[in-house]
This record gives sequence, C-alpha cells and structure tokens, in this order.
Amino acid sequence: MLVGIFLLVMLAVFAGPGTLPRLISSVVPNVDESIPCAWLRQGFSRDQHQSLIGRAASSPIALRVRSSPVPNTLDGVITITITVTNTSIGTVAIYYNEDQVRIGDDGVTSGLGLVFNATGTQPAGIAQGNTPYPESDIRLLGPRQSCIHKEEFRMTQLPAPNIATGNAIVKAYYRNTSRGAARQSDPQATPIYNDQGLWVGITESDPAPIPLTAGT
Repeated sequence: MLVGIFLLVMLAVFAGPGTLPRLISSVVPNVDESIPCAWLRQGFSRDQHQSLIGRAASSPIALRVRSSPVPNTLDGVITITITVTNTSIGTVAIYYNEDQVRIGDDGVTSGLGLVFNATGTQPAGIAQGNTPYPESDIRLLGPRQSCIHKEEFRMTQLPAPNIATGNAIVKAYYRNTSRGAARQSDPQATPIYNDQGLWVGITESDPAPIPLTAGT
C-alpha cells in the first residue's frame, strides 16, 4: 500500500507542480490548493534584489478561476477563487493588493480582476513607463509557485445580473502596464536595477461556469 501511495505522489509530481495540490483540494472539502496571495513575500529593495530568470520570463503568469454554486437563500454567499501561478523557473514579482482586486474591467487599471459573462478578450491597456508601485503591493511568486485569492458575494449584492441562472460564467484577469520605477533602498549602495522588474502585459483565465446548487 505504501508503495502505491509513493507511486501516486511521484506521478503527480512529474505530471506537474500543481497537480497534487489541485487533486487534494478537489477531493477534500475546505482545503485550498495553495497559500493566500496576501501571504506571499513582499518585494522590498527591488533596486538590489531580483531574479534574472524571472525578469526574462516572457509570459510567466497563468490564472485559473472557479466558483462555488449559487446558494438557495438570499443571504447565501458565492465564493470565486482565483489561482495565480508562476509558470517560470525564476521568482516573478506581481502587483497585488487584496483590497483592490477589481470587479469588472475598465480596460486600463493594473492588477487582478474578475469579469462576469464576458466573452471577449480583455484589453492589454497602455504601457505607462516605469510608474513606481508601493513595495507593499509587490508580491513574489517563487518558481512554479501558486497562490489563491477569494472574493465573496452575497446574493443581495451580486456584481452582475443573471448570475443565478445556471448559465453564467466568470473569468479572471491580471494586467500590468508598468515595470515599476525602483527606489534606491541603500544610499551607500549603487542600484543594480532601475525598475521594479514587474512583467508588463495581460493574461486571463479560461471562463468557468457558476453552477446552481444541486437540487435547484
């Protein structure tokens, strides 16, 4: 039996770094596949400390999204879970503030967001040069590391119409329009980098259904 468990674990590891956590989270209730994005290390002293591999990664961020079922009661809650994954083998810096995840999309604002019942592609926005980001809003994803962010909506405060139909979908996106201007962290040291090293671009998840509660 132990040999069988060992072989299953090795299969999951070779299949992909996120396979085993996703498997566990899918079969064990209330278990998440990764840590909250708010728990990631903050990106301090970016003028001195960056991963060259992470800086060179062309499209390092991947997203997945899933939704809990629509509840039966008006005081029930829908939970949307976004999984953010660094697909590269370097440490990648992302712009993230858990209190500023956008619901909807203005096509410009950087950061993590959700759109409902959207069928098109989210716009990349306009590059802003090296606009500095607060270091507390820069989070570091290690090689192949994932994190999760959750948004909860009460039925009385749904962010979009027609969610409770059984045909609604939700999609997550991450946009960044600036590499960020690095501030000199040590007056006695020569800066190595003049920007904060954030990837500029947009990526989005596949749309996920918002299912009805079983039996409704």
